[in-house]
Amino acid sequence: MRQADWGDSVASCFFARPRSVRFTTGDIFVSQAAKRLQTKLIVVHVSATPPQMDIGANVLRRMHRDRGWSDVGYHRIIKRNGVVEAGRPIDAVGIHVAGYNSLSIGVCLIGGVNANGKPEFNATPEQMHALISELQALSAAYPNAVICGHRDLSPDADKDGVIEPAEHIKACPCFDVIPWSVSKGLPAASIKGNWSLQTMGARAVVDADSQEVQMAIWQRLLMRAGYPVGPIDGVVGKKTTKAIRAFQMQSAIPLSGMFDAKTVARLLDVEGHTDHE
Repeated sequence: MRQADWGDSVASCFFARPRSVRFTTGDIFVSQAAKRLQTKLIVVHVSATPPQMDIGANVLRRMHRDRGWSDVGYHRIIKRNGVVEAGRPIDAVGIHVAGYNSLSIGVCLIGGVNANGKPEFNATPEQMHALISELQALSAAYPNAVICGHRDLSPDADKDGVIEPAEHIKACPCFDVIPWSVSKGLPAASIKGNWSLQTMGARAVVDADSQEVQMAIWQRLLMRAGYPVGPIDGVVGKKTTKAIRAFQMQSAIPLSGMFDAKTVARLLDVEGHTDHE
């Protein structure tokens, strides 16, 4: 499914009732969010809280209501210990990604910034295990939905078809959800990006079942080794071929111009001796 097919929340969706209906019973106001009429995306987020803040759905709900929202913005919240908590009703329109709320489910990992408030991938192993299970369940329940991270939905400012780090509106969720999802056998959105190896490691997705994702990883390795490839898009075009040949020549590898076994092995070896960005 292409990003262009998702449309925008207002343009592509028609609601059976207003976005939020507020009604009162006595002195108590209750808010009922509109129901989602289609589900095309499952979006992974972080709460932008430091790891020592071991909070859950109730605290997030209070935080979001303090902003004037009717409920917590996310549908599922994964605590630091891997416990999954329900947020707003799973079929309700969320408040978690502008322009896509009416057609998406939001899953939030607690964490995402360091003690100084700077973006950081600090999810626990328990959270990542729970995330896999939750995404598997949601994908089964919504078979037409694909998975991405919040930052993957940033506008493509330079119109080159690749969502690059400089174009990210925010760092959330602090790791590259799309290639990670592919490596876990999950249905990933077909958004192209400059995938980082910092939080996954090159070897973590060597066995990914998508050739395009594999090519993007090798392109990223070439770039990190100092060989410009153009957009990291999973397509071996003229610039990537030129970079491969230059790398092969420098490494005394036969000049195939392709990511063959010897070239990939050498790239991984170079990566193993290079500090991450």
